[in-house]
Amino acid sequence: MRRARLLGIALATGASLLWGVSGPASEYLFDHGVHVTWLISSKMLIAGLILGAYCIVRDRQGFFALWRRPKAIVHLLLFVIFGMVTMQYIYFKAVAVANAATATVLQYLSPILILIWVAFATHTLPRRLDIVTIAAALLGTVLVVTKGHITSLAITPTALFWGLMSAVAAAAYTLVPRWLLANYSGTAVSAWAMLLGGLGMNLYQPSWQHVPHMTGLMWACYAFVVIFGTIFAYAMYLVSLNYIAPTAAGLLDAFEPLGAVVVGVLFLGLRLSFWELVGGLIILLTVAMMTLLTPKAPPEAATPDVKDD
Repeated sequence: MRRARLLGIALATGASLLWGVSGPASEYLFDHGVHVTWLISSKMLIAGLILGAYCIVRDRQGFFALWRRPKAIVHLLLFVIFGMVTMQYIYFKAVAVANAATATVLQYLSPILILIWVAFATHTLPRRLDIVTIAAALLGTVLVVTKGHITSLAITPTALFWGLMSAVAAAAYTLVPRWLLANYSGTAVSAWAMLLGGLGMNLYQPSWQHVPHMTGLMWACYAFVVIFGTIFAYAMYLVSLNYIAPTAAGLLDAFEPLGAVVVGVLFLGLRLSFWELVGGLIILLTVAMMTLLTPKAPPEAATPDVKDD
């Protein structure tokens, strides 16, 4: 049992690190002329086709089951539009206009937003502990975006907007598909969402048109985002849930911003101020505390298996 739990922790940690590293990899692509919509449309379509093929081989009947109920179809389409595609686009847009480290840290505020939404939706006041975690998260955010100079922004208003919107999108990505994940395979839901989202994005930006001219290093970054940052990370995270609880896997998501920051510093020339580090640490510790102490949350609020990056 102990060995199985350690395996689950290792898999979830590895998945989070791969997601974190894919942020700077995509930032490098954006800095060298790759458009956000082209990256999203191509990677979602490729990942959707691969995941769909896996589901058909593994459980063909289960893969097509949700198309037999109109309610499931409506929920799936809502998830595709307001969860999968929105999450993908906003996160990568935040990376493009800010940087991967800032975008990922601000995105990590999503559990706080989920907490606020649950309190609103259930007409219950947050506990005193919940209020403390929200206040601490806001303090960390202020330090990240001002670098300790409270009266002025250290990032552009555009970067701040997309960074905060990525947290909103991540919260929606978690909340929207609750009913689907409670009634159907998470693998099938994620595969259909990626496939339909990829097809929809390709109607807007066909991935086979206007393919950017990329160097060998750029193709390597692209391959990492698609293969390791999407498919492998997804598989590792999914397998980890066989050994550890979803709450524990969620806590290990803290390695995602850590991976983004480390890669940004080592390879992209990112320089973080003392107050940015303090603010980021406060946000990570706040979410960790919230997860460990189990504040109010909807019991069905499971996170889809495929992440935003």
